Amino acid sequence: MHQKLLALGFCLLAFAAAGAGAQEPPAAEPTFNLRHTSVEEQQAAQIAEEIQQVEYEPIIDERTLEASVTLGFWVLDKTLLQHDNIIYKYTGEDTYYGDVAIQGQSAFNPQLRLNYNLFPWFSLEPVFGVSVSEYTATVGRPRSLSNQAIGGGDEALEDVPGIGEYDAENRSIITLSTGLNAIFYPHDYGNFAKGRWHPYVQGGFTRTWLSINSDYTDESASTWDLNGGGGIRLVADKLISVRFEVLFHHMTVDFAPRESFRVLDEGETRIPIFEYIEGTGPRVVTDFAQQTLNTMSWALGFTANF
Repeated sequence: MHQKLLALGFCLLAFAAAGAGAQEPPAAEPTFNLRHTSVEEQQAAQIAEEIQQVEYEPIIDERTLEASVTLGFWVLDKTLLQHDNIIYKYTGEDTYYGDVAIQGQSAFNPQLRLNYNLFPWFSLEPVFGVSVSEYTATVGRPRSLSNQAIGGGDEALEDVPGIGEYDAENRSIITLSTGLNAIFYPHDYGNFAKGRWHPYVQGGFTRTWLSINSDYTDESASTWDLNGGGGIRLVADKLISVRFEVLFHHMTVDFAPRESFRVLDEGETRIPIFEYIEGTGPRVVTDFAQQTLNTMSWALGFTANF
């Protein structure tokens, strides 16, 4: 009997030990961080690496030739020529003087551009353009001087109550220009490799010939037009793009006076461009003052990739 009780006690002890061993959690395997940085630094480096993997991939191919045709307007509403006490009308009896100012208007400005993409982010673009518009002339302080009193004093001048309808010029302006621009395409903002909107900045220079159909100017005035600005380009596919841009221009215009303001009697009588000098009298104008033009233009066009 005692032996049976002793055996039963050993069995109970064995079951209790087995149950206690089942309740204890298994020991975790040891891990070792062999890097020389902390966990936070490693996580930050991983995030930076993931961001760096999404790079900007421009759609514009390098070493390609493109052609663009743009239509726009050049804001030429600036003073192109100004001279005080200058002739604005001549008759057989009197010569009329006034402060004449010629001011332009907005000009229709189509352009042809042939550009070569040296890199996906940089292009050189030769530009050929023309513009057509009108100008208006104003006459201030109109006065008249009898042709019989040439050489007389200032008291011979008479005030004119108003100028006639056709006394002030209102004629055409034509410009021709050719030059070279440089275009830089920065990274596409926010769209990354999927972006088709390509903003760009550009700058360059053109040689511009400006001609006004005026009785005061002999030939067109040639000037260097320095321009700069920016735009945006929508790359529709590998062949066609749409572009819109705004440019600012800076140039100086200097017209040369004509030899004759009026030609009468079938060429036998030529009336020079006179100006009236207070205290001296009439004299021939030999030069006009330069005019500095700070203007802007905008253009919308299409670009084809060859």
